[in-house]
This record gives sequence, C-alpha cells and structure tokens, in this order.
Amino acid sequence: MIKVFNSAYGRNSEAREIPMDEVTVHTIKLDYDGAPYMLFEHADFPLGALKAQFRNDVWECDLD
Repeated sequence: MIKVFNSAYGRNSEAREIPMDEVTVHTIKLDYDGAPYMLFEHADFPLGALKAQFRNDVWECDLD
C-alpha cells in the first residue's frame, strides 16, 4: 500500500491508501541518506510520476 496525503492541509487532511497492484512503478532507489524512495504513476494522478518514501514501514507520498 502507498499512503497518499497532502500535509499542506494540516493534520486534518484525508489520507488515501492505494494498493501496489494499481500503480506503475518506474524507479526504486536510495536517496543520499540511504532511505528508499520510488517514483510511480496512478490513473487518479494524471500529471506525472509521484514520489513515495519508505517511512515507518509504510510507503508515504506527500503531495505538498
């Protein structure tokens, strides 16, 4: 699952969970701190690839 949310709306923003089988993963790499991230696309977000970071045992995508 990928948790998609927007932290710009504060703590009351609604999070959405997207199953991994519904996304197209383009890249999975490590950033300069060694933390994993991935670039993915989903039909509900048609403007291009989104970035999700692996934090707290969950993939998180902040749209801020």
